[in-house]
Amino acid sequence: MRWLPFEIHPDTPPEGAPKPFSPEEWPLVRERLKRLAQEVGLPIDPPQHNVNSRFALETAELVHAQKGDGEAGTFCHHVSRAFFTEHADISKSDVIVPIAERFGISASDVETAWHERRFSPTVDAFIEDGHNAGVRGVPAMGWPNRRAIVGLMPPTELVLRLRKEAPERLRE
Repeated sequence: MRWLPFEIHPDTPPEGAPKPFSPEEWPLVRERLKRLAQEVGLPIDPPQHNVNSRFALETAELVHAQKGDGEAGTFCHHVSRAFFTEHADISKSDVIVPIAERFGISASDVETAWHERRFSPTVDAFIEDGHNAGVRGVPAMGWPNRRAIVGLMPPTELVLRLRKEAPERLRE
């Protein structure tokens, strides 16, 4: 499995921005997300504030380059948990660097890669591929060169949809 970067709100400024829901809509959206996440065993408390995830996404590609798919996937899991359960601002180095360090990536490597924008073209290419596959939110999953399956759903439904979309040689 390969975790690929995707910016849901690339226009979010560095200081963040409120979610695009009215005060009346947000509680309903939040409860729906929490219920769906609970169905699949994910503890989340969706924050009402968007942050710019670009730093986290480019750092994930640094982890991938140095440590491979498995570690990059686990890094993404830790970043998601920080954002969705702790309301951590994943645009900040004081949040992302300690997570990267758990994977043996030094703070100086993270900062250098970010300042050089070393992984920016990679992230841009994956985001474009995601848009072409129909990704408009997360989670999104799928097979190469197929339409993405987007949205939080029960595992049984996800498995059925992935099987339906699987290349012929992979179907059971």
